[in-house]
Amino acid sequence: MDKYRVGSFNLYKYSTNTAKAHDTIARIIDENRIDILGVQEIFSKEALDKIVRALNNTGHSHWDGRWESPNSRSVSAAEGYAFIWNTDRIELSRNRSGKVFEPVIHNQYPHKDTGDLIRNPFYGRFVIRANKMFEFRVINTHIMFSQNRSVNEDDNHDSSVTHLSDVALRKREFDILASKILPKLDDKTYDYQWNEVDGICRRPYTILLGDYNLNLKESGAQDTFLDENQQLIIIQDANSEKRIVTVQKNLSTLRAKTQNRPTIDGYRNNFDHFTYDENRPMQIDSWAVDIPNNPEFYSGDYDKYKAEVSDHLMVVMEIQFV
Repeated sequence: MDKYRVGSFNLYKYSTNTAKAHDTIARIIDENRIDILGVQEIFSKEALDKIVRALNNTGHSHWDGRWESPNSRSVSAAEGYAFIWNTDRIELSRNRSGKVFEPVIHNQYPHKDTGDLIRNPFYGRFVIRANKMFEFRVINTHIMFSQNRSVNEDDNHDSSVTHLSDVALRKREFDILASKILPKLDDKTYDYQWNEVDGICRRPYTILLGDYNLNLKESGAQDTFLDENQQLIIIQDANSEKRIVTVQKNLSTLRAKTQNRPTIDGYRNNFDHFTYDENRPMQIDSWAVDIPNNPEFYSGDYDKYKAEVSDHLMVVMEIQFV
């Protein structure tokens, strides 16, 4: 079976009022052969439409997208999400009668004692056109950097080692997403053909992705790490075991202009990740796309990349079913 690429891209305050290079963003997505992309920090449907139009103008594939914003009294918590997908290879899931499952802001918590997330994730279900028995369930998240609005909206999200309460907040939010919401969505069954009689259901591959504002220790980042017991979460019940892992260890955020802390080739943090159950029968590879140092794009001009694209790199997870 073909390989499929799921990506995540924090587009840094992307709106119709920002002077972003829409064609460059579309080229990054298209040339990296992304099948499904989760986007964070996209502020309106109109902003998403600009990217989708630019993608369709490449002439290589056909694209569609959906945008939504979490309900919140906080402006910073209500930053929008989007999904973009290559419609030549991927489509939204449908039920037996043909009704489409549209992506939604997920606010159905599995346990009363879980507690609410400050910013709920965007949840989409997608099927492979070549084999509609496989379903990608994608949870697109942007974990809040801080509950303090001025800190959360500051441009310098480089490190918060001195704000231990903020780091604890992020770890708590990740724990809800990875150990509660992901397993619950992964366990849902949807009959594909025969009114729940035959038990023929789509096989789910559930992926949490996005900007976690937390680093993996093997990334080379200096601080603000996921705990070891969060990098591998084992969930057992009477019939099965889930081994929920978090991957993508490349640095994926640009250094802040005012930050003198150590960087590697202009990068500081490893905030962008994928989380999934490694007991699923699939082979995985993941990486960050180094566009700022690519001579066909920015040739090391980080400031121009940030102004035109983002302060984050796009990250990619390549999946092959086995």
